[in-house]
Amino acid sequence: MKTIYQAEGMKLFLLLILFVTLLQSCTKDPDSSNGNVKTTYHYLTAAALNQTPYFTNPAFDTISFASDKGDTITFVKTKTDTTWFCKKSSGSPDNNDMDCYQTLLNTYSTIKGVGMFNVRHSKEIETDILPDQVQFNFNDLFFSVTDNRIGTKNGTLFFDSLIVNNNTYFDVTCYYHNFSYSNIGKLYLNKKYGCFKIENISDTTIYSLIR
Repeated sequence: MKTIYQAEGMKLFLLLILFVTLLQSCTKDPDSSNGNVKTTYHYLTAAALNQTPYFTNPAFDTISFASDKGDTITFVKTKTDTTWFCKKSSGSPDNNDMDCYQTLLNTYSTIKGVGMFNVRHSKEIETDILPDQVQFNFNDLFFSVTDNRIGTKNGTLFFDSLIVNNNTYFDVTCYYHNFSYSNIGKLYLNKKYGCFKIENISDTTIYSLIR
């Protein structure tokens, strides 16, 4: 009888060894490349930020626009947020390294009139198609501009100079609402003054920067 128990015990011992072996074969090696994730942060450069005055010039913490209807809207910057858009780095399929791209967002409060304004500068956005964008929200209009095209002839429309309310602006680029050529809105900007004229074509209102 004792011999039978010894045999059964040996079987259980062998089954336990087999189970532990199988379990170890399913466990990831902690020293593999999957366990050593590297994150690389890509910051907006000083040259990119200098394409507009909103993140570099405190004079533009307060911005006022006058409409051709006689009203004025004044915005004051309340904060600048930094966020990151992260995605898997290019490379081998088992590479878990991440690339993270900086985004700065200026949020403004309206202290006079009725309206909304904010500016976002992104090192890269989720579409992966339009990196290095400056995006403007003005009331119900949206504009997205590739930062290195501001003030260059690579823009949608370019003007060597443009007079608005007796002020002359040089190296002006113009962009349409939401990437389209539709009759909804247009934005005029240059490096020194940012957006200085916004046309809301749908309601026939023109807003001009007060200098």
